[in-house]
Amino acid sequence: MSGDRTTLPWRRLVAWGVDWLIISLYAGALVPLGLWLHEHSVQLPPLGWNAVSFVILVVPATVWSTAWEARGSGATPGKRLLGLRVRTLHGGRAGWRRAAVRNALKIALPWELGHTAAFLLADPGTGPSLGRIGIACAFVACGLAAVYVAALFIGRGRTPYDRASATTVTD
Repeated sequence: MSGDRTTLPWRRLVAWGVDWLIISLYAGALVPLGLWLHEHSVQLPPLGWNAVSFVILVVPATVWSTAWEARGSGATPGKRLLGLRVRTLHGGRAGWRRAAVRNALKIALPWELGHTAAFLLADPGTGPSLGRIGIACAFVACGLAAVYVAALFIGRGRTPYDRASATTVTD
């Protein structure tokens, strides 16, 4: 990893913030679809809505980040803005498979755990066993986020999703 190790974690967090803003714009663009579904009295159980949100929100956001990182520049718009890129441990392009593993663990897993928690805990009809699952999902999602951020500041700053995908973020 090149560059100043003291600023790289902060730059990665700012880059993620930029990317999250873009993803949030996409999520906001889905609001009319949600209103249309509500207006047409589409009734689904909480885990059904969770599945719908996974397909129309989490998967596209994950694929979007994957596509950017798999390209030659190896950078999402946020990373490009901050002069960062995702590379293999040998300095090569991450490619589709590594970028997909990286973003599935970075975006899809914690987001889906958070959605599962929110859907299960927001439904008053959720029984005690599903309520406990919702609480567990919330704790795991928050724990993952904490581990991911903490890992940026420890050692070489490689997160668990960097390690699982055999990638690193360089400047």
